[in-house]
Amino acid sequence: MSDLPKITVISRDGVTSTLEQSAGQATLMQLLFENDQGVEAACGGCASCATCHVYIAEEWVSRLPPREQVEDLLLTYSDHFDSGRSRLSCQISMTSELNGLVLEIAPEE
Repeated sequence: MSDLPKITVISRDGVTSTLEQSAGQATLMQLLFENDQGVEAACGGCASCATCHVYIAEEWVSRLPPREQVEDLLLTYSDHFDSGRSRLSCQISMTSELNGLVLEIAPEE
């Protein structure tokens, strides 16, 4: 059995797909970007643009590390900020504990 996590992604159009981490994908943003999931990732994962904004399924929110201050600040400026579910996918490390994670790609700004 593979230790690489499988993530369920709901696109902006409501299409659901399952992605599996590939070697070298250190963050959730990389997985989404490299699989053409509509994540621009303009800053390349430096937490300075918020173009990798996603909504984490409610049942997963408490299983992830909390948002850092810089992530919180960027997200609060988003027109689509959800205080409970919004995350920057560049700030979520890919680990086997993410297996089964469900997320939705946030609307573009």
